[in-house]
Amino acid sequence: MTMKMGLVGSGIAKSRMPRLQKYLASLCGIDIDYILIDGAGKEGFDPVAEVQKRVREGFAGVNVTHPYKQRVWDIVHQPLVKAQAAIGSYNTLKFVDNKVFGANTDFTGFVRGYRYRLGDTRPGVTLLCGAGGVGRAIAFGLAELGAEEIKIFDLQQQQAETLRDAIIAVGGQASLVSKESFADAMQEAEGLVNCTALGMYSHAGSAFPAAGIGPQRWAFDAVYTPLETEFLKQCKQHNLACLSGFDLWIFQGIDAFKIYTSITVEADEKLLSTALSWLD
Repeated sequence: MTMKMGLVGSGIAKSRMPRLQKYLASLCGIDIDYILIDGAGKEGFDPVAEVQKRVREGFAGVNVTHPYKQRVWDIVHQPLVKAQAAIGSYNTLKFVDNKVFGANTDFTGFVRGYRYRLGDTRPGVTLLCGAGGVGRAIAFGLAELGAEEIKIFDLQQQQAETLRDAIIAVGGQASLVSKESFADAMQEAEGLVNCTALGMYSHAGSAFPAAGIGPQRWAFDAVYTPLETEFLKQCKQHNLACLSGFDLWIFQGIDAFKIYTSITVEADEKLLSTALSWLD
């Protein structure tokens, strides 16, 4: 029997997630069908209705990406992991007995990717740019990893404040950074984290001025198109340990596959190198 899955998002025509999920399935000897449900250019596209349609069609579940992660929040019956409800968005939905259960594999994927690349070293004081959907998941991941303090910068002040309060509510340490204090915050940080669109092919640039990069210990960029952003290039020039958007993508994909199938796939070097070859 073929297991049906999919990805709901906008502008996802070039997504490699179908290829990853089918590859993982082939390693486990199971058959899946993974489709793209793309809202780009479709007037009146309703992600909630699309999810509910797949529930009725007997899908195992769907991944949800930008800009619909928070739109599907209200149709989730309950989180698969209770603590993840505080993150405020779901990117992985599992369907059981016509009910929708939610998970955030951006959160778990970041934690796993961080430990895979950087080991047991704690993040320390970390400056995070971007408090939106992925930024929230990464911030909770940083708290899970024992970050000493998460300093949050976002052009939308309310979004940054909401994330700060959410991190404090779960026992983490968080504070806000203004435009005026940004340069000082960079110098004080052990880690730099980009969760904005800056660095993507369609959004050239970097959230972090090159002149401020150097004193830190590590860096992460959620962007993976291109694989090596200008930000990560600058970090590598200063010998910072780097975690890329690919690391987040591959581990969150593996975690989503486990949620759908209950099968654990080990992220060995062969799997990672194979998946990396699909991206450009």
